[in-house]
Amino acid sequence: MALVRWQPANIFDLSTNQLFDSFLDNGNGEAPHEAAFRPSVDIAETNDEYVVTADLPGIDRDDLNVTVAEGRLTLRGERRQNGDSLSGPARRVERVYGTFTRSFELPSEVKADGIGATYRNGVLTVTVAKAEEAKPKQIEVKIGA
Repeated sequence: MALVRWQPANIFDLSTNQLFDSFLDNGNGEAPHEAAFRPSVDIAETNDEYVVTADLPGIDRDDLNVTVAEGRLTLRGERRQNGDSLSGPARRVERVYGTFTRSFELPSEVKADGIGATYRNGVLTVTVAKAEEAKPKQIEVKIGA
């Protein structure tokens, strides 16, 4: 049997690329460009409607699709990689590209014909109107004599 001298790992032996790659890891072992594109979404409620706001920077309006079916609001789209700006043999790609789908269950008290969407400066805003029975009502309390 050969005797092998034990040498603990030296943290200073890490290359710069290994160090930065560990910071950029998304937590599941995938590099950011290998991860699925999943846009951030805020959902708010007012007295009259629900408002869904999604950050979609760099996505062309023609690459977006908003549908409502079977009580679900679905956002679909694709962020395309611009190959012109990434030419040359050495490059690093950290932004995430690809298709995405986000679906949200709608409450039953919404108006199917009261749904609208706007897209401006990379932000998609979808408004879903509440049905009359879902809106809060002010009830006057009468004092008995």
